Amino acid sequence: MKKLVYLLSVILVLSSCGSKPKITTYQIRGYVPADEGKKVYLKKIKKDLSAKIIDTVVVKDSVFVFEFPKQNPDLAIIEMEGGNKRIAVIMGDGDIHINGEKDFNFSSDINGTTSALTQKFFAYERDSKQTKNEGMALMQAYRSESNQQKRDSLKVLYENWRKKAENSQYEYIKNNKDIVGLIVLQSLLMYPEAKFDEISKAFNSYPQAVRYTPLGKYVNTTLLTKGATEIGGKAPAFIGTTPEGKKLSLQQAMGKVTLIDFWASWCKPCRMENPYVVQIYNKYHDRGFNIIGVSLDKTKAAWVRAIKDDKLNWQHVSNLKFWNEPIAKLYGVMSIPQTYLLDAKGIIRAKNLRREQLEQKIKELLDE
Repeated sequence: MKKLVYLLSVILVLSSCGSKPKITTYQIRGYVPADEGKKVYLKKIKKDLSAKIIDTVVVKDSVFVFEFPKQNPDLAIIEMEGGNKRIAVIMGDGDIHINGEKDFNFSSDINGTTSALTQKFFAYERDSKQTKNEGMALMQAYRSESNQQKRDSLKVLYENWRKKAENSQYEYIKNNKDIVGLIVLQSLLMYPEAKFDEISKAFNSYPQAVRYTPLGKYVNTTLLTKGATEIGGKAPAFIGTTPEGKKLSLQQAMGKVTLIDFWASWCKPCRMENPYVVQIYNKYHDRGFNIIGVSLDKTKAAWVRAIKDDKLNWQHVSNLKFWNEPIAKLYGVMSIPQTYLLDAKGIIRAKNLRREQLEQKIKELLDE
């Protein structure tokens, strides 16, 4: 790390015609007595959301220390050897102290931390965890309650909680135009029902220094991609490989009404939804309703077995690349199941409809 700091100093000297600017350095210091002698990796997030190791140290006398120059604040990951312990921080605006004696997560004691953004990030994550626990408690109470009147009351409470939690996240990204707000904004983009216009407007109001971080560039690319798959737009064309090894295009798979269904054999919600989709397909296929399944599977065997077991008698494609599936990337898919319903011209008319709502929209489009 000292070599890196020295190299940065030389570059700055050369770029300022001989003047020698002062380099301010910060520390990430962790107390992890249970991990004596283990390696600790400092990773920076790249614009594709992968993580690159930029420094490695060893825990000595229960402590690890990273040093780095003052910089534009950005998201970083601290990961213990073995990969079973990791924590995200914001590096660049101050020192970070983590007491990992009991926990090495957002519950860790960070007293002594002068990085205001890291303090803010931890506070948000702690509050978010508490909010999620409240929602889970309501859902558990609903599922275990046998009295219908009480179940109805709990359902209302849960819906109110959900709306309040969602609204608070959108308010957060509007009012916090920094790297922490950007992290929350990126997480919102992962939901199929994300409010694209609100997220896009919030992102465009962020300072350039935030939008030009690796995470900011990733968000910008995602927004551009999702913008091309909004309702009313032309569905992006694609070609995929069928289970038989043949090439199949979206155009070839289309009917009067077409459902593009992003799913995978390992996706439990997808598999739970499949019986309802099968019923709808069998009911309306003869009238011109088609489906093309795009799988995010990793192995052909699992993919083909799920198609057979769930009786998915429509056309399927996949490149078997998991989350690197190029068709999923083309559509900005960040979670599954995710669906797009197209009319005969290939215009996206609806997204992520389920069961009765899906059937109703299909009937409506077939009757046009």
